[in-house]
Amino acid sequence: MRKISLALSASFLLAAGCDSGIVTNENSPTVDALAGNLTGAGIQTLSLGVLAQDRALIASFAYLIEPEIFARDAYRIDSNEPRYVNETLNGTPDYGSFSGSGGFAAGYTAIRSATTLINALPGADPGAITEPQRLATTGFIKTIKALDYYRLLELRDTIGVAIQTADPNFVAPLSCKANVLDYIASLLDSANTNLTTAGASAKLPFTLPTGFTAYGRNYGVDSNIVKLNRGLKGKVDLYRGLQHTNPTAGAFTAAVAELTQALGGAAPGAVAASTFGNGAYVTFISGGTENTPNPLSDSKIGVNPKAQAALQAGDTRSSKIINRVSAPVTLGGSGLSTTLTYVGSNTANAANQVRPNAILRDEEIVLLRAQAYFELGQFANGAADLNSVRTTYGLAAIAVPTTLAAARTALLYEKRYSLFFEGPQRLVDLRAYGLLKAGITPAELPNDPFNTALPIPKFEADARGNVLTLSCK
Repeated sequence: MRKISLALSASFLLAAGCDSGIVTNENSPTVDALAGNLTGAGIQTLSLGVLAQDRALIASFAYLIEPEIFARDAYRIDSNEPRYVNETLNGTPDYGSFSGSGGFAAGYTAIRSATTLINALPGADPGAITEPQRLATTGFIKTIKALDYYRLLELRDTIGVAIQTADPNFVAPLSCKANVLDYIASLLDSANTNLTTAGASAKLPFTLPTGFTAYGRNYGVDSNIVKLNRGLKGKVDLYRGLQHTNPTAGAFTAAVAELTQALGGAAPGAVAASTFGNGAYVTFISGGTENTPNPLSDSKIGVNPKAQAALQAGDTRSSKIINRVSAPVTLGGSGLSTTLTYVGSNTANAANQVRPNAILRDEEIVLLRAQAYFELGQFANGAADLNSVRTTYGLAAIAVPTTLAAARTALLYEKRYSLFFEGPQRLVDLRAYGLLKAGITPAELPNDPFNTALPIPKFEADARGNVLTLSCK
């Protein structure tokens, strides 16, 4: 029985990456698992399945924690599990372990679930969904599908990821970063066409989790889904422009336009700080059969002292990052040590287990637009957006930069502390600017390999006969 269980587990992992329907996942059901034509209840079930798998990706060590360790913002030190250090800051991730294989299967399961629903919507019971609702649902699910591809690329970068085909039994080749970014951009534009055709007042025919309704904006309404879609497209276009080889022409100009649309047309520096928290979030559940707590609620997570040392005097974001206690506890082992605890890692605080994690919120969009403005050489516009964030946290406004290098330095500081522990953004930026390498970044340990990406998991490598050649333009 043990052999059978292991075989089924391996089959499920392979199915997630290769889009093969071997095992039915209760949190991500297929249309075949629902009796009869696709009904309103079926749409609700399938949609929540997509979002549940996106949450599963976020809940992994590989997404919220490991990139922050790579980026020198965090440590996870556990005397019983040295791989949290030996496969991050003192060695490379093992492609067969949790540190190297994470953040992969759940992403592809979400993508498969999204594709299933998108393909089924044209044949849905007409009594269950109107045409505007069908278009809005298609646009929303395509947007989430694009998001999950982007999450996969955040973790694997130039290692590449696979773009799934319609054939569930075909093991898709690994595509290079440029191809995947182009695909994501195209998918987001296709979703935007669906949303625009649906009309701004169209509403989704199913109930969304509170992360999409309770944080300043209801993404059950088409006009708000468009803002999320355009925000993600602007983010993707920014990094298409920042590619080291063959950057996409016109990408920064496109990014500014898209990010401005996501901000409701607000001029540079004009977004109110009171709306910085508005956005879409992943919500977590503590207890019950759906138990998926926020992975940052972990007493083994500490803040890298270098991240505290770089905080500028008077920056009030420090209170959102570092847990101030009268008797700090030293977290140490494997050559690392810190007395700085992240505010969200205090396991005695039950609220930390259900603390939501932002998918995309207005503060990040403002900083992304500043970043795009800087890359265009529009330093005054970029500084206006940057300072609208910076002055919110008790710091004096910066002067308009006169060089791109100075602008990037200022931008990286604000993004680091505004988005601390919200995802791999810091790692993505360090890679984009070539700042995470020996000779530029101080080594954490003698054997620090300066990891910038996770490997292709062993089960995916095995499925491809360990031939991991990238398919590029």
